[in-house]
Amino acid sequence: MMARPPAPPTASFEALAERLLQLFLAQTHEHAVALLDVDGTIVGWRGAAEHVFGYREAEVLGQPISLIFTEEDVERRTDRFERLAASVSGVEEDDRWHVRHDGTRIWLSGTIMALRDERNELVGYGKIMRDRTDLRARIETLEHRIEELEQSHRHKDVFFARLSHEVRNSLAPLRNAAELIRRTQNPAELRFPLSLVQRQLELLGRMAQDLTEVARAAAGKLTLAVERLDLNAQLQLCAEASRAHAEGKQQELQVLLPETSVELQADPERLQQVVFNLLDNAIKYTPEHGRIWLKLAIEGPDAVIRVRDTGRGMGPELLPRVFDLFTQGAPDEAEGGFGVGLSLVKDLVHAHGGTVEVRSEGGGKGSEFTVRLPMREPRPGAV
Repeated sequence: MMARPPAPPTASFEALAERLLQLFLAQTHEHAVALLDVDGTIVGWRGAAEHVFGYREAEVLGQPISLIFTEEDVERRTDRFERLAASVSGVEEDDRWHVRHDGTRIWLSGTIMALRDERNELVGYGKIMRDRTDLRARIETLEHRIEELEQSHRHKDVFFARLSHEVRNSLAPLRNAAELIRRTQNPAELRFPLSLVQRQLELLGRMAQDLTEVARAAAGKLTLAVERLDLNAQLQLCAEASRAHAEGKQQELQVLLPETSVELQADPERLQQVVFNLLDNAIKYTPEHGRIWLKLAIEGPDAVIRVRDTGRGMGPELLPRVFDLFTQGAPDEAEGGFGVGLSLVKDLVHAHGGTVEVRSEGGGKGSEFTVRLPMREPRPGAV
């Protein structure tokens, strides 16, 4: 039996890894890397940073990272908020417009990470960015195709509208019959079967109401009472309304909002319904002692709401259909739900001219829902 050659010393691996890292940063044409101190000052300009932004390292060292942010994001102190969010949750991701040296705007997908030393003290940040201007154009094309597919499902939506109408019509006489039984001379004998009937009636009522909302949105009959509102204040209300539910499961619910007010035109009741559903979903599928974050940021022309949790997460097979009607990743944990809540979220966000998406690294690794709402005013009335 031949003897195995001795393993190279660890120092050799470390030296090779360091050399490969330097080669990667020197040769990549896509990944721009900015290293920042705790105040957001650029102290390192690596990778494809010069190629992407048009600045040489000597031109940006000692400059604030806001140098590459758009004028409107600088006014909103978006760069400062990014660092604050990263220092709290470890990593903050975003997609937004940035500005090159020549003044042109590019759409970048970015990640900023808080860097801590062995004593867990913050020493700076690493920001990695990739030019995805071409991807944004493709996404807009795909969104248009998706919209056409949704129109092709109109007949299905009409069916659900009729179904919910018929169920609601049948509930009234059933409730009346149950009440008559309850008033009989010997109600004790019927207490158990009557309780079963009443519970089922409540479930049918909730299902009919949910189906009605979904059908109304799908049929273009969902109405928006649009007004100018402070999104920061709306999210605070939603968080406070959900906090008791989270505390009941000994969960930590943390809210991260920009320092400046974020105003947009929206229906406050419908907007709260969106955030309530997302927070309720996060609390429902996150175990005790878990963490939930509600975040708000401005990215380009959009107000972006993110709800992130450390819950059960989702497998790749569920992600493409999580917003479909009646989809439930874990029906045994649904607490009486029907798999309609996220479908309603999608419809309400689309009614505001926005988009919603979900990301998860898999089972047990949590989820993050992202709602993008345009800062422009949506069309009021029926949508």
